[in-house]
Amino acid sequence: MAKLKNKYSYTFVNAYIASISKNLMSYQDLLRVTSAKDLFTAEAMLHDFGYGEVKELRDGYIEAFIRREQKKLHDDIYKTMSDVTELALWLIPLDYHNIRVCLKSELLDIDLDPETHLVSSGNIEPMKMKAMIHERNYTFMSDTMKNAIEGAIDIFSRSQDPQEIDILLDKACYEEMLYKANEIGEPFLIDMVKAQIDQRNLKSFVRIKKMGKDSAFYKKIFLVNGDVPLDLYVTSFDESYAAIGEKLSPYGLKQAASEGGQEVKENGNFGILEKYCSEFILKLNRKAKYQTFGLAPIAWYWYAKNVELNNLRVILLGLKINMQVDKIIERLSDPDV
Repeated sequence: MAKLKNKYSYTFVNAYIASISKNLMSYQDLLRVTSAKDLFTAEAMLHDFGYGEVKELRDGYIEAFIRREQKKLHDDIYKTMSDVTELALWLIPLDYHNIRVCLKSELLDIDLDPETHLVSSGNIEPMKMKAMIHERNYTFMSDTMKNAIEGAIDIFSRSQDPQEIDILLDKACYEEMLYKANEIGEPFLIDMVKAQIDQRNLKSFVRIKKMGKDSAFYKKIFLVNGDVPLDLYVTSFDESYAAIGEKLSPYGLKQAASEGGQEVKENGNFGILEKYCSEFILKLNRKAKYQTFGLAPIAWYWYAKNVELNNLRVILLGLKINMQVDKIIERLSDPDV
């Protein structure tokens, strides 16, 4: 395990985070934006929170706005850090997203528009990623990433099932994240990665039950190294979500399972499940909010800002399609939990 730097090594970036975190939107701020009559009004409201001119909203390009702000977050944090490797683990899912898109484009013969389908704020530049996969040249990739790509190509050649690509890459992504967190040696990061594994496993459990698949398939997609054991889910396939929620209560996922899972079962609405899983991570994330020095408060801000952007995606998409305000609100993750 790598030795964690002295917490005072991050003094400059900690000060920067303290200054910009004041612009994070509270739940009440988010509710104000849901009351906007249209995207133009929402743009004006966002000025108060440091978003400046949001030209994409004038054309309804909400995802373009979100991606631009995610890249801005990446650039703003990284330009203040002398060594960015400590936060690189948060970008690993973006790298694996690009791998997934590039592989499926090639193997399924689907046209790939880099501007639309690839994200630009990962650890590896998207066009470099595309070229490496096309040329089978993995020079700038980790061994985990390289093995995942080769494994995905091999298993797809035999099964012709694109879902096998997703399963293999998901496992590799979280394996690599946890490896990096352990290598850094920051307990907060390790706990956050494990929590993300746990909420991901719950969402997968609910999804495959909705699809009518069995526990054997769940075992295949289950992500290891979280705190919730596989057996808890395997033995719960025929139980109610209320009962499953009680089992998950010690892990902080009771509400996500009992209410979110039941909503999926009854109405096919995954929004409530996503909301409670996000809030489960936010509760853990807030433990680092009031730390003054070190890596943890930087990671706290990174995650909190991304949750804010996800909430804005929900709000702005809802405004665009004239969704009822109460339906928008029920899908929002409360950043103040």
